[in-house]
Formats: sequence, C-alpha cells, structure tokens
Amino acid sequence: MDAALNIVARSLLKQLTEALCRFLLSGDMDPNQNAATGVEAGSVIPKLKIFLSHAKIDGTTPARLLRDYIYSQTQLAAFYDENDIAFGSVFARTLQNDLNSRETAALIAVRSARYASRPWCRRELALFRRPRREPAAPDDSERWRLYPTLVVDDLESGRQTSGIPELGNSSCIRWSNDIPDQEEQIVTTIMRDVMLAAFHSAVGATIQANPSQIIINWLPDPTSLLLIDRIRNGTQELDIIHPGRGLSGLELDILFDFFPRLTFHSFEEVLS
Repeated sequence: MDAALNIVARSLLKQLTEALCRFLLSGDMDPNQNAATGVEAGSVIPKLKIFLSHAKIDGTTPARLLRDYIYSQTQLAAFYDENDIAFGSVFARTLQNDLNSRETAALIAVRSARYASRPWCRRELALFRRPRREPAAPDDSERWRLYPTLVVDDLESGRQTSGIPELGNSSCIRWSNDIPDQEEQIVTTIMRDVMLAAFHSAVGATIQANPSQIIINWLPDPTSLLLIDRIRNGTQELDIIHPGRGLSGLELDILFDFFPRLTFHSFEEVLS
C-alpha cells in the first residue's frame, strides 16, 4: 500500500510542478507575444520544452532516455536535434530559434568526456545562458531573466574533460545506469528550478528600483553578468539585486575582483 501511495504522490507532485511552471511562465508563452509560433489568441498554451544538449559522439544514451521519459511520462516537450531538425534545414538557424523560443524553459546539458570539445554543444550553452532583458519597467530600471540549466554528468570513472565556463553555477547530477527512476529525478529537478526562476522573476517585478539598479532572477556569476552590456562596460556604479538571502564573503570577494564598481544586494535585504 505504501509503495502504491508513493507512486501516486510522486505523480501528483510532478503534475503540480509542471502546472505551476506553465502558470508562472504563461505571460512569456502568450501567443500574442510570440508571432513565430503561429498560434492564434485563445488557443491552448504550448507545452513547456526542455532542450537536451549532448555530444552525439559519446553522450546520446542519457539524452535519449531523458527524451523518451519526457514524452512518455510528462506533459512537457523536448528538443532533441536528431528528431527536431529536419533534413535540409539550416542547422544554426533552427538551433537558435529553438533556444530563443518562449516555450524552451530549461536546458539539460549531458556532460560527457567529449562534450566540452564539441563546438555546437558550446554554442548551445552560450546561446541559452545569455540573459534576456524583461520589458522596460515604469521606473526605468533593468530586469533580466536567465532560464535554468542542469548538468547531467556522464563522465566515466577516471575520464578527464575540460572545464566549461559557460555553465556558471549550474547544478549538477551524476548519471548512473544503476539508479532506478533517474530520469524522473533529473526532469523533476530541472522543473523545480524552472518554477523557482519564474518565482524570482515575479518577485523581482515587485521591487521598486531606480536606473542605477539591475534586478536579476539568478544568483550572480561572472560569466552571466558579463553578458549584460552596462555591467560589461564597467563605467557605472551599479547595484545588482538578486534572489536569496545574500552571498557568502568568498563569493562577494570573487565578484568584486571582476566587478569593482558593482554592489550586490539580495531580494530579502531590499524587501525588508
């Protein structure tokens, strides 16, 4: 009985998480705001999509199993290039359109030994990890959103690979063929991150800011911050307002080395 109850509870939790994610992101997926979808107003909101980034030379197994799980056990969709890029299509254009789609809410990077050396894998990461500016606010402040990335570590024991700075502070889960229901754990984890990122964007939208403040919906890291023009230029004193209760002294020291003209404040600090 306990086992059956556990299965039902997990299924309900999964469905609730997906529904909350769709609700929180429904403004981004409004067909009126995305003419590229060709969906008329009043139509059903498209499914949230997870982009599966992997090196076909050695990382297909986890990506394929995750794709199969997404389509068989969830109300989500997946982008898996072997299925979703038609023969004869312009690969780069199709890839960029899908990564920039309002429906693509998260990216799972299957980090195999050869992943870091594959140019298209790095391009996928670079495109997806680029912060997106929210519509202009009445107070002229800047608000930026970054969609979550989850790393699935598929390195074999003893194998070496290069670091990938584009991943920033993304979470990581170790892949193992011996773990039952691992696909469910991975997809549930990334969807919770999607829900949290959407919640942080909603909280950020309630903060009264001024033009010298930039509000972001992720914990700051040098790689992502450098993609924001006003920060990269380094000519202004700016306050960065971010989720959470605050950064550690070590994190602040590292960020100050990169950005001596920035000051960091947490949502909790500003809202209190």
